Amino acid sequence: MSVKTTPWIFGGRINPKAQCRLFCLPHSGSGASQFSSWKNFLPPNLDLCPIQLPGRENRLRETPFTRIRPLAENLAEVLEPYLDRPYILYGYSLGALVAFELARQLRRQKTNPAVSLFALARPAPHLAQTKNPLHRLPDDIFVAELTRRFNGMSPLILQDPELMKLLLPTLRADVTALETYVYQDEEPLDCPICAFGGSFDATTTEDELRAWRLHTHRSFELKVFQGDHFFIRTNQLSVLESISACIPESSGES
Repeated sequence: MSVKTTPWIFGGRINPKAQCRLFCLPHSGSGASQFSSWKNFLPPNLDLCPIQLPGRENRLRETPFTRIRPLAENLAEVLEPYLDRPYILYGYSLGALVAFELARQLRRQKTNPAVSLFALARPAPHLAQTKNPLHRLPDDIFVAELTRRFNGMSPLILQDPELMKLLLPTLRADVTALETYVYQDEEPLDCPICAFGGSFDATTTEDELRAWRLHTHRSFELKVFQGDHFFIRTNQLSVLESISACIPESSGES
């Protein structure tokens, strides 16, 4: 089956004979380009589908979402043509909540459940997602506190006022989406969940990661890596190995 191109998937790899597809949802303020090198490390029978959200990189002029559920609903519609074979959902921080709500929306649409849901660096959905909200703070305090908490802002961006001004609306929209998220109780998902985190991530404790167990009827795996909120930087290959291990051994062609 061939699928139409969409701005929502950018810089990945689509193989008509792939057994499985991996949809990658980025952390706040970031775009699909962070996943572009993954195709060099993932097996060829796994499609790589980095999700490009509005308001960043090649979609910079588009208005970013400030609420998670409407974003998940839009994604479910856009991704429908890509769900002709088994798929894996991966989300980092904000992306973990989007992936979770996407899985729920796909269930409402009677789509087959994911092979697995990978939720990284984010407390379980039913828990408080932030201790002290940032999204209403003045720009300078907002950026300073965001940098202090997450240690994820490149010094090159912080030292470039014009670039910071360009990126700030999307960053604030993402943080707003995260901090205004309201969990609604539903039946646990019918797909395995893997919750990964950093050993000294100030934003997410091991217990908060373990609480993801409540959101699946299937198997659950918890892994804690050495690192802070962005533990992926030094543990990428280990994470990709875990994802690759989920690929079904065989799949019928559509």
